[in-house]
Amino acid sequence: MSIPTTEIVIFPTSEAFRNDSSILRPVLDIVSKADGIQMPVYVGLQIEDPATGYLFLNWDSLAHHQAAMASTSYGPLREILDPALAGPGKTYHVIFNDKAIGLQQPVTEVLLVTLKDPSHRAEVFEIFNKLVEFTKKMIVFGPTLEDENVIVLVNGWASVEAHREAVTHPEPKAAIERLYTLVNKDHLFHVALTPRE
Repeated sequence: MSIPTTEIVIFPTSEAFRNDSSILRPVLDIVSKADGIQMPVYVGLQIEDPATGYLFLNWDSLAHHQAAMASTSYGPLREILDPALAGPGKTYHVIFNDKAIGLQQPVTEVLLVTLKDPSHRAEVFEIFNKLVEFTKKMIVFGPTLEDENVIVLVNGWASVEAHREAVTHPEPKAAIERLYTLVNKDHLFHVALTPRE
């Protein structure tokens, strides 16, 4: 199977969602029937601030997601989602450089960066590729389909502490320091994801 288009939704969570993420069950029932969805959907709360939630959905393509949103079965989706939301979220679509196995780890790092200058793209990707090797291919990354200058990186860790310890090693530390001279760090947080069928 080819690498999917991953829809990433970052949203402010309601207290009801924080207490029981299964309130998304009716949403997942609708989504699971959509043509081109690749189950499971990954759902979770940000570790640093549980008032922020995440959804990761894999689609065969962006066109499949767009067709699903335009279908009549998706009509009530927003209304069904409302109890889980405390406000509007932000959605990104990414075709990662490889399968996002980091979503299956106890802790998933989510990094969004924006290139300070598009001419830095090749060097930023080179840095990310070095980090891929350092993490034994746990990292995946790619530009968003909405804006190619916004890049999403996802990485899996045993814990937040394991991530913090890893970046103190000389090789990744130097790479990350160089990275942050080339990009604006828009979002760097950790999430505990649960697969939902």
